Amino acid sequence: MTMELYDVLGRLVLAAVCAAVVGFEREASHKAAGLRTHTLVGVGAALFTVVSIVGFDEADQSRVAAQIVTGIGFLGAGAIFREGHFVKGLTTAAGLWAVAALGMAAGSGRYDIATLGTIVIITVLLGFRVIDAYVARQTRQHRDRLEIVIEETDLLKDLFKFMKRIDESAEQLSFRRQRDGSGVLTMGADPDRSEMLREMLSVHRGIREVELLSPLFFGHERPDDT
Repeated sequence: MTMELYDVLGRLVLAAVCAAVVGFEREASHKAAGLRTHTLVGVGAALFTVVSIVGFDEADQSRVAAQIVTGIGFLGAGAIFREGHFVKGLTTAAGLWAVAALGMAAGSGRYDIATLGTIVIITVLLGFRVIDAYVARQTRQHRDRLEIVIEETDLLKDLFKFMKRIDESAEQLSFRRQRDGSGVLTMGADPDRSEMLREMLSVHRGIREVELLSPLFFGHERPDDT
């Protein structure tokens, strides 16, 4: 199959634009794979698709598409890493995978699919971020609070590790230093584990006092039942 040069250029440019839109959002979110990475993935996928169309008339062109998906799988795996109890980079890896699909759509000449796909992907990245923030905020508002007085601020790192082993969802809400060199750390914890945390922290080295405060309830202290 022959293809005019301007047609090839149009497909590659569309792939670059669609991928760059997604990459810009990732770049603005300070992710490891940003504008250039996403753009290169999109253009590369489009180029492979175009070559499979014009260069292998008698071959099964779907085999090239399958290899693109496999190759992006290896690239996406490199964006995923584990930090403590948390796995990071899943959204970035999924974004690279989706951008490759955009490149394949543009490379095959389906401008409509590439454009609509870009709109849907950006809607998911931006729209769902708002939903995620809302859900996280509501979840945080229903968590118990632990106010921990520590002897020395140097103990913070070890204290965080200790708490994470007991409650993976434990998070720092605030911290303030005292004039005597001690510090007051306020942590959010799972209500089902907060009492156990309080008891274990009470006998932890370097901790002066632990107080279990009222849970947060829609931004305010939960009212008494009486």
